[in-house]
Amino acid sequence: MDEEREPKRGAVIVTGFTMLLLTVALIVFSEHGYHATVAAMRLFFDVVFPSLLPFFIISDVLLSTGMVHYLGVLFEPLMRPLFNVPGIGSFVFSMGLAAGYPMDAVLTAKFRKQGLCTKIEGERLLAFTNSAEPKFI
Repeated sequence: MDEEREPKRGAVIVTGFTMLLLTVALIVFSEHGYHATVAAMRLFFDVVFPSLLPFFIISDVLLSTGMVHYLGVLFEPLMRPLFNVPGIGSFVFSMGLAAGYPMDAVLTAKFRKQGLCTKIEGERLLAFTNSAEPKFI
């Protein structure tokens, strides 16, 4: 039942036509596209990058020192009955509240790769720790 399905011909035509239209629009209005790209890059490097970098550094330091495993053991009695996730989910939850969406997704992916949570637990973690916050913008 896991067979690859061919996309419908109509969907392929509509998608191709849309991409062609967007490409032509970008060529015709290249100056607007350039200014929008510069503004987006400026926003990223002035606001998003500086606000998220400390959280990425802190989370890596805490992961490498073993503090996350300690917190996981400490919060296991709370996280398992409430959310049915391992105790390390408390770290993902706290970092997700502090840093917003990208942080909880990155940490959940790291825990999943390290085998600290199952696929179902990872999906559950993402469901309740996702807090995309507009405060950075």
